[in-house]
Amino acid sequence: MLMQLMLERGDPRSPRLGVLKPRPTPSAAVFADPAQYQAFEDQYSRAQVQAFASGVQQLPDIRARIEQAAQSGERNAAELDEARAALEQLQMLKAKLQREAPELLPGAP
Repeated sequence: MLMQLMLERGDPRSPRLGVLKPRPTPSAAVFADPAQYQAFEDQYSRAQVQAFASGVQQLPDIRARIEQAAQSGERNAAELDEARAALEQLQMLKAKLQREAPELLPGAP
């Protein structure tokens, strides 16, 4: 029952999502040229991955919020453990990106 509720309404502990931008539409000329269209798709895909990867910039803030919640007692031990595990996963993702695809991290050319 809880899983069904989460599916329908999401996790109430999750932060609000940002506003989605509409997907850009290529011009007729780009649609007509397979090479231009592939370049358009590659650029869009790279922008999507970079937007996702930009979340690594928030790691210090996330860490501070977890520790603040631990100090204030506003979260129980299980919730803090869950948050710390998620933070560790994000740190591992950042390390993997730095090793394998540093160009995808924010600030890369």
